[in-house]
Amino acid sequence: MIRIGIDIGATKTVIATLDEEGKLHTFRKVPSAKMLSEKGNAVDSLQLFLDEYFEMAGYGREIIRGIGIGVPAVLDSYHTQEIISCPNLPGLDRLPLGALLSPKIELPVFVENDVNLIALGEHSFGRGQGTDDLACVYVGSGLGCGLILRGQLYTGADGAAAELGHAIYDPNGRLCSCGARGCYEMYCSGKALTLDAPDILGDAEMKGKPSDESYGPWALAEKVIEAAKAGNPKAQHALTKSFLILGLAITNLVNILNPRLIILGGGIVAGWPEGLRTVRETVNATARSVVRDRLVIDSPMLGEKAGLYGAARLVEIKTTGLR
Repeated sequence: MIRIGIDIGATKTVIATLDEEGKLHTFRKVPSAKMLSEKGNAVDSLQLFLDEYFEMAGYGREIIRGIGIGVPAVLDSYHTQEIISCPNLPGLDRLPLGALLSPKIELPVFVENDVNLIALGEHSFGRGQGTDDLACVYVGSGLGCGLILRGQLYTGADGAAAELGHAIYDPNGRLCSCGARGCYEMYCSGKALTLDAPDILGDAEMKGKPSDESYGPWALAEKVIEAAKAGNPKAQHALTKSFLILGLAITNLVNILNPRLIILGGGIVAGWPEGLRTVRETVNATARSVVRDRLVIDSPMLGEKAGLYGAARLVEIKTTGLR
């Protein structure tokens, strides 16, 4: 039996198959906004996307154990199974996506927060193997976090735990897409760098287009990173400040939860790997010694595949009861 994982990000959606040997293959990547609007609504559009994938791969329903889907959203996992809030993809708001999609494709469908699935993937197949208490912090278009506590995915009483990006950094600060002001996400993410881009890049560079506008409104963050690599001091300062603020957010996290491992990844970290050192230095300087002395802050092993591994692993957990 195979399991299929889908990672719906704010900018792109990736789908892949996990076989019985634990190997991930048969990848397809598309822009999220386009994919979710093909049929006028997200559920019918996902059905079309999956039907096309099954046909491309030559899969019959009888060999598929189920579908795991990661979304950049808060979910009410234990009560209504609804996507409560998906600020970067508002077309998914208030949808019980799994319950609506499952009968259409005649397969079990399980939906979870995308970074929770990254944490599950890294714990099961990647950097977190053998570590029972860890946090995955991912910096991309937004700022996400997933927790493994005592060896199991922890999502809180209502499925909304670990929203590190929406902890408050400045209560009078920038308006966040979640509706609050001053969320960490607005100061250390692709959103933050994009908002800072006009001041950093200047008129001449702002006239250039992002590398692929179809992949969302936060693509200017990539231009800021490119400018920093080229020696632009404003861009370098903005990235250093962003990762320093991220380090403060992670300090709060480790002071509260005392994990053994922080896995720090995502597109912004991959683009500016010096940020990992900035975060380590900030946490070492600000966290309590009892929680920092045995703490490891490291890179992920699975890269962009972590959420897909986690989505497929979620299917296994949900359908077999295994942990």
